[in-house]
Amino acid sequence: MSVAPGGAGEQGGAEGAVARREELAAALRRLDDRVAAACAAAGRGRDEVGVVVTTKTWPASDVLHLAALGVRDVGEARAQEAGAKREEVLATGGPGTGDLRWHALGRLQRNKAGAVAAWASLVHSCDSERLAAALDRGAGAAGRVLPVLVQVDLDGDEGDEARGGVPVPGLPAVVDAVAAAGSLRLDGVMAVAPRGADPAAAFARLADAAARVRADHPGATVLSAGMSDDLEQAVAAGATLLRVGRAVLGARPPLG
Repeated sequence: MSVAPGGAGEQGGAEGAVARREELAAALRRLDDRVAAACAAAGRGRDEVGVVVTTKTWPASDVLHLAALGVRDVGEARAQEAGAKREEVLATGGPGTGDLRWHALGRLQRNKAGAVAAWASLVHSCDSERLAAALDRGAGAAGRVLPVLVQVDLDGDEGDEARGGVPVPGLPAVVDAVAAAGSLRLDGVMAVAPRGADPAAAFARLADAAARVRADHPGATVLSAGMSDDLEQAVAAGATLLRVGRAVLGARPPLG
């Protein structure tokens, strides 16, 4: 398999590539042990919880390694970076690359929605009716039905605007807008635990909101919650998808 150059952990050519793959393989094993233990503690089956490896800011070479190691879900937060990285991975090829599912994470601007709608396997961060409309137009233009999660803001009055999300009282309107869109499919909800808050309490609020969404939209079964530091609490609250970066890839390179 050819490996794209220039990534962290790729110093030293072929030797560096082998070392990086071994590093990632060991990290994935540790992560799987953590998730399995969390599922056992919550009385859940391991197959009830999926993992999206968050590859934002990491190079295409790492995605190639992850694909070869059996990872099938990777997540990106910046539309321009994601599009270029995806094209590089697909052009380079290698084991598993054709089976990768690319998740759109992070706050999404409406002017980027059309591009993201063309490639995303799942958008985690729809947080307004206007964004839902933009994603619907983009998916329609691409001739596909786009799976979407509505992002819930768990910060309340201290909401973090940079991270996005719709406050719980406004959730039904955005959920209904996604469900009614002709080229979107409402798959569930997503949230990030507030900084400095008890993640268990935050994810309990999310689980309650998700249950209310499912009461009206039974197909909205995906609950995307939990990252490297709080995945155990997310699994206990019913998360079906975890978004994990640092626990697999290490400390993130600086944003460019």
